[in-house]
Amino acid sequence: MAGRQKLRILCFGDSLTAGYSSLGAIYHPYAEMLIQFLEMAFPEMDVEADIEGEPGETVKFGFLPRMQGLFSPKNTEGNKNYDWAIVLGGTNDLARGISDEEIFHTLKAVWDVPLRRNIKVIALTVPEPGVKVGEASAAKRIALNDAIKSYRRTNFHAFDLATAMPYFKMSPRDQQRYWDDAIHYTPDGYDFIGNKIGTFLVSLLAKEKAENHPSPAKRRRYFKDDEKVFDEEDDGQRAIDRGYVVVRRRDLD
Repeated sequence: MAGRQKLRILCFGDSLTAGYSSLGAIYHPYAEMLIQFLEMAFPEMDVEADIEGEPGETVKFGFLPRMQGLFSPKNTEGNKNYDWAIVLGGTNDLARGISDEEIFHTLKAVWDVPLRRNIKVIALTVPEPGVKVGEASAAKRIALNDAIKSYRRTNFHAFDLATAMPYFKMSPRDQQRYWDDAIHYTPDGYDFIGNKIGTFLVSLLAKEKAENHPSPAKRRRYFKDDEKVFDEEDDGQRAIDRGYVVVRRRDLD
């Protein structure tokens, strides 16, 4: 519809972005719920999301060339005018024993591609798997997530998906409802993630809107006798002692 505001989002990552479920028989990306959530929050807005999720891909060996390729001049469908890029990766790297330092170093380069094009970035932390892992592996995931949350840059935001999607703090019923296997989610699980990311993005968009369109200053209202000098005002401290205090409208503004 002409005149409607558009919001373009790039959802980038691995199988968790693709919405992989039921051993690949179902793909239900979180972006579907994200779009619905944003359009409910902002009815005047048309939301579009491109889903770039590659099952099995690692941050270290696949993310950067793929992100660069999306914006390459040789890509006839590239260089799209995205407003936001949501990036999720690291699960496959950790499973392959790649260090958290190496993953984070590459993630910064991946984020840099859209940031240099004035595209705002939401980096998601790596959610915990639905299975107990060794202490060393768990510590690497926590260290990586701490690095993501601590990173500071203009137009960069981190959303703690790991805290929003805590397998071991959920009830057995919710674990069964949201998790398809130890790594991937059911369609309900991906909808849950889309809802959580949507809530976060709505808060960022609302803040942007408030900063770009500040409320106009209230016009001072004048009332009858605003400038009149009452006899009690000339009495100074004696008037106060007698219980007289004159308060004008302008004193309250």
